[in-house]
Amino acid sequence: MEKICTIFDCDPGVDDAFAIVYLKNSEKFDVKLLASVAGNVEVEYTTRNLRGLVKALDWDVEVCEGAAMPIMGRQVLAGEIHGKTGLGGYEFEDDELAELSKRNAFDAMVDVLENNDKTLIIAVGPLTNIALLLLGRPDLKEKISEITIMGGGLEKGNTTAAAEFNIIADPEAAEIVFKSGVKVNMAGLDVTEKGDYNWDIHNILKASNLKITDILTEIMLASFKRIEEKRGSKISLHDVVAVMYHTDPEIFTGKDYHVVVETEGVYTRGQTLADRRSFSTTEKNAHVILDLDEEKFRERLIEVLTK
Repeated sequence: MEKICTIFDCDPGVDDAFAIVYLKNSEKFDVKLLASVAGNVEVEYTTRNLRGLVKALDWDVEVCEGAAMPIMGRQVLAGEIHGKTGLGGYEFEDDELAELSKRNAFDAMVDVLENNDKTLIIAVGPLTNIALLLLGRPDLKEKISEITIMGGGLEKGNTTAAAEFNIIADPEAAEIVFKSGVKVNMAGLDVTEKGDYNWDIHNILKASNLKITDILTEIMLASFKRIEEKRGSKISLHDVVAVMYHTDPEIFTGKDYHVVVETEGVYTRGQTLADRRSFSTTEKNAHVILDLDEEKFRERLIEVLTK
């Protein structure tokens, strides 16, 4: 099976941790680079969490640090959901960290694109790193096969009534990505909130007695309590959905739309707005993933995470 040349950009983050393990264990991707970005927590923590997960997976892959701040505006974080350091309350010790590349995320991404025919970019945090790449080296757009993001939502937000976290954390970056001309797949709240994590899944992972699933279940324990207290809502593995879209596309459905990002609205900054008019003539710039088979999602999640 030919693997997909891939750059994975993330801000670990509880659901990022599950997505990273899924990415590695699925064996569908030839991952050239893992890049961190500030998002759920500050970049020093997202980088540390990424390094810890890579070491726990015994994964030989380059890990680079990316942007610490959004392109414009104030920084928005999600520590109230993910905890101060990003993984609920779980922390990796210094001797549990993979090596950090001396290259920054921008330089490493450029190198991957220049030296491969086509590369998939999966971005499950704020889109700052990807926007900087597109701005700095627009000549490399043709080397990107597609950009799949976890972000946005057509019906609602989760940070504000209008905006999902990854988009409102850097709306200008998201606007650059959607306007880039590169094919964009948008896994927004419409579909990612259907990627549930529950106690049945938790207990199955725990019973597998693997080092990495022990880490994942410990990370998730604190998160259950925090999310219930803060939002009274279920836990969804948002970022896993963006990865699974490429391993099991048959369990997903979606539609092509012209999507824009609101960057100026007092109440709507960070909103992803799709032109859903039946008579619209706007050019479709994004495939919006809207639904998934929830039973097959859970089956595939357990199968891959317990490899």
